Amino acid sequence: KYQNFLRKHKRNENHVDSHRFAKHTEVVRNRFKIALDEGLKSNEYRERFQLKKSSTKILEAKKPTPTITTLPDDYIHYCEPRIMTVREYARIQSFPDTYQFKGKYTTGGKRRTQEVPRYSQIGNAIPPLFGEQAGLILKELIN
Repeated sequence: KYQNFLRKHKRNENHVDSHRFAKHTEVVRNRFKIALDEGLKSNEYRERFQLKKSSTKILEAKKPTPTITTLPDDYIHYCEPRIMTVREYARIQSFPDTYQFKGKYTTGGKRRTQEVPRYSQIGNAIPPLFGEQAGLILKELIN
């Protein structure tokens, strides 16, 4: 039902905007695979691979997704050894499939003060379905 709603105005085309997979190194793919196979928790993942990153979570297929952040490597796909695509992030946040994101996929360091990458656009946004409901409530209160 949710997928059909988000696809409602999608034309019959094969191209899906921003559904590009990250080009992980073999080391990273293997690390993700081990984490998936063993079901590692965030702290176990960090300790196992001696990482400084504070939070990396494996998403669960049948459970709600945690709050989406602006950093794509905060989450590992629930069944594939990779991070989520921009389109998957957008789907979780209720952006319709017709919505197009512009700009680079990610940026780092000082460039973040001048550019807003696609993952950040989604992570910083109010989810459209939430925004719609908030707007309807405000409209009702004003009237």
